[in-house]
Amino acid sequence: MTRLAAVALFCMGAVFGATGERPKVTRADVANMEKAVNDRIQRTFPDDPWVLLGFTRGFYVNGVGVVFSADINLASGPAVSPATPNPRKELLVAQHEKKQKRLPILRETMYTIVRYLSTAATSLPEDEQVVLCVSLMRSPWEIGNDIPAQIVMHVQRGKLVAAKAPLDSVIKAEEY
Repeated sequence: MTRLAAVALFCMGAVFGATGERPKVTRADVANMEKAVNDRIQRTFPDDPWVLLGFTRGFYVNGVGVVFSADINLASGPAVSPATPNPRKELLVAQHEKKQKRLPILRETMYTIVRYLSTAATSLPEDEQVVLCVSLMRSPWEIGNDIPAQIVMHVQRGKLVAAKAPLDSVIKAEEY
């Protein structure tokens, strides 16, 4: 009887185990891609090592794709304290101009990163997405609303791998 129970348990385990899908992209794959994103962002602005706030976070959603999120400060601004609660206007203008100059560089870097991730994620099915979201830090006292709070770029992996067209026609970019 014990042998029969063991065989029944084994068969049940095989049936139920076969229905659960294993992730196509492992946590180790995602961790390597996180490091690559961090490295690329830091190399883009080598004169400002604090542009990347924390580390990139990535995760894989089976059937959807890989998603990466990073927080960036395009340009540090004037320090605000109880002694100087209102930063001088010329400092705020200089910070804003620096952010405006760096924004196109960030966009191009994001295109490069998404293209890299799409080719590096060889275990990612071609019908799944590669998504990169960058949140841009803004202080309440900053001037100008022409700098987005977030930039999201995403592409279906198979479309990018097979693309002969320019990246911006295949990779979708949205700014909020």
